[in-house]
Amino acid sequence: MKPSRILPVALALALAFGMLQAGIGSFFAQASPTVSDSTRAKFIASLVAPAQQAESQTGIPASALMAQAIAESEWGTSGLSSSAKNVFNTRCSALATTAQYATLAAKQVGKKYVLGQPVPYNAPSPSSFDCSGLVIWVNNQTKAFVMGDDTAAGLYNRTSAVSGTPSVGDLVFLKNNPARSNGIGHVAVITSKLSNGDWQIIEAKGKAYGVVKSTLSYWKTRKYYTGVRRLPAMNFVGVSGVTQTSLTTSYNSGCTTVSSVKYRTYSSLAKAFLDRATIIAGESAYQSVRGLTGNVTSFVDALAAVDQPKNKAAYATELKDLIKTWKLTDYDTASVPFNLVMTTKKNQTGPKVSALQSLLKQTGQKVTVTGTYDSATKSAVTAYQKTKGLQADGEAGPLTLTALFTSLSLKSGSKGDAVTALHALLQAIGYKTDSGSTVGSATQASIKQFQTSAGLSGSGTVDKNTWTKLFMTLYPAPVPTISGGTAIGQTLTTKAGTWGPAPVELSYRWYRDGKAIANATGTSYKLTEADAGHALTVAVTGSRLPYVTVSRVSAPLNSAALSQLTATPTPVIAGSAAIGKTLTASAGTWKPAPVTLAYQWYRGTAAIAGATKPTYTVQAADAGLALQVAVTGTKAGHAPVAKTSKATAKVSALKLSATPTPTISGTAKVAVKLTAKPGTWKPSGTSLGYQWYRDGKAIKNATKASYTLTKSDQGKRITVKVTGKKSGYTTVTKTSKQTAKVAKASTFTKTSTPTIVGTTKVGGYLYVRKGTWTPSSVTMSYQWYRNGKAIKDATRSTYKVTKSDKGKRMTVKATGKKSGYLTVSKTSKQTAKIRA
Repeated sequence: MKPSRILPVALALALAFGMLQAGIGSFFAQASPTVSDSTRAKFIASLVAPAQQAESQTGIPASALMAQAIAESEWGTSGLSSSAKNVFNTRCSALATTAQYATLAAKQVGKKYVLGQPVPYNAPSPSSFDCSGLVIWVNNQTKAFVMGDDTAAGLYNRTSAVSGTPSVGDLVFLKNNPARSNGIGHVAVITSKLSNGDWQIIEAKGKAYGVVKSTLSYWKTRKYYTGVRRLPAMNFVGVSGVTQTSLTTSYNSGCTTVSSVKYRTYSSLAKAFLDRATIIAGESAYQSVRGLTGNVTSFVDALAAVDQPKNKAAYATELKDLIKTWKLTDYDTASVPFNLVMTTKKNQTGPKVSALQSLLKQTGQKVTVTGTYDSATKSAVTAYQKTKGLQADGEAGPLTLTALFTSLSLKSGSKGDAVTALHALLQAIGYKTDSGSTVGSATQASIKQFQTSAGLSGSGTVDKNTWTKLFMTLYPAPVPTISGGTAIGQTLTTKAGTWGPAPVELSYRWYRDGKAIANATGTSYKLTEADAGHALTVAVTGSRLPYVTVSRVSAPLNSAALSQLTATPTPVIAGSAAIGKTLTASAGTWKPAPVTLAYQWYRGTAAIAGATKPTYTVQAADAGLALQVAVTGTKAGHAPVAKTSKATAKVSALKLSATPTPTISGTAKVAVKLTAKPGTWKPSGTSLGYQWYRDGKAIKNATKASYTLTKSDQGKRITVKVTGKKSGYTTVTKTSKQTAKVAKASTFTKTSTPTIVGTTKVGGYLYVRKGTWTPSSVTMSYQWYRNGKAIKDATRSTYKVTKSDKGKRMTVKATGKKSGYLTVSKTSKQTAKIRA
């Protein structure tokens, strides 16, 4: 025994009751000797059938259930396991959750209706009800509202009207019995909210129907509907999820108490397993767990996180070790959630029976494909079971079906009775197949599409997993129908038909030409202008864990085309197309009134941002372009129409108010900088551009306000053009007068070769002695070299010797510049080699 599983505080009570308390969430264990391997093997053998039966009904893997039973009951040695067959330490609850309430009510669907049927309200499962008897029985069984026998009229008097959102347990009534003082003759109960926003209702409807499901939207259409009403002080546990004190669907029935905690007592291991599996399959706390039933490892990790949130890693490891050591996955039945059987009352029928018969034929059994599970089919199943060493009971249960699936793999080109079975299953849920009994292109495409929708790989090969999913599809899954008017503004309504096996949760999605319509997820849809002339369909999707979700799509319904507006005049623009002036669009009279008009002004062919009113003030940006306006008329149920006016004349540009002739300052001499003086241009904001010319020819790249004369300009005359630009104004260019001919540059009267002084050693400094340069005011610049190569950024009169200079000889170039003088460069002699 693991020390972590012992609760010393409860030891005295454990000895008194022959058990030690913990639970799923706080383990149970018994202070007993180590369990032998033979005892463990026998215990596992006792769990196989209950676990597989629970899996077949709920889809919860048998291996995970068996591992939990072993861990929680200490291999069946705990007190609860011995005395109460409670191998999961499942607690009782005095009350039901809302989900448990809904589940209990839904389980009564299909039972008979007997008017005035007296129902013992503590009876575990009555065979028939009348309308009020059903409501009272569900409330009493769950302790949601305890009451005695009553009529629909009496229940109406106990309730009060609900003005807001309905709740689970609320009642709905029909005022269809004049014999009652309040006229009430029928009652039903609201059990859950559906994914499409509607509310599920369970009712004992009448002799012809029995107990059925319906919806609040349907009840609202019934002739004598009186509204939603509420009993006082309904009692439910929590919201709808599992809590530490509510871990069962069995409520407060048949409990044993240990240290003030009530635990469920079961009459068999089968009931204990089914109870545990139902909790996992139905309670909202396990929602994330249920989607992982196809991967036992992931399923156990998620299960541990719910049952043991503080110890999830250790608990998951314990369960996975048990599964691996004892090969518990060998007992998983691929979650086939039903049996195909022949009953004494009514033989099963349908495409799944036809498929079974074809699969049996493929294995060599003698059976005719009738679609009915008759005596001949039972005999064929029995014969097949004998060939596989299975229990020969004639029932096509999970083990029998799994054996069939394992031996009958299909791929593209496969032929025979197994393909006939495949076609029957695919066609039953709306997939297209090839004719005959061959897997052709149509069948192959449908296989891949089905596999992807069922969470499989989409390989196109029909293996054991694919057969399993095909047999796990919902049936019947009828094609929905659409009714209602096709004109814009009218409402379409879909009828989903009866899906099975009940209960099946249905959701809806409307499509326009095959594309989903945003937010159209109800049973009805109001046609809009966007639907005009398009094909409308609705997809109904049925879901029920652990069955494979099925979607069926209605036949398309074409929406009527939009009507046409009878008068759509071309708009006319009034006003002057000049900057600053206002233009006005006259739309004319559109019919049939009223028609909503929208405006958009255009500059050339481009829409003007924000120009969406009947008037528009001409902007500077419009200069040189023509203007137009488009008027669009819309009216509900009519096709929109856009009309565009004639274009205006091109918008005239304004003239700059001041455009002075530029002048040039500076001496016309090589190496002298000339500067353009543009004067003051108006209005303000006028941008100016420059271009210098040499004897009337543009000088390349000379586009700034100043220009330094070069040898190429010597003997030439220089001018500059200034160009003024402003949006909405005509561009103007002005040219300066010519300069005198450009004189050649002067030469320095004296230049000197620089010399280098300083320390020719790494870390030392070298200095430039420039010598004498005349005339005065010569601007000097320098560049240092290492073995004749320029040193980056070494452009000062001093230079610090670096390691890179070691063994190299240094020189420096001195350059003298002066306005009007030719630039001169002189290079020093080399230094000695730089030392370390």
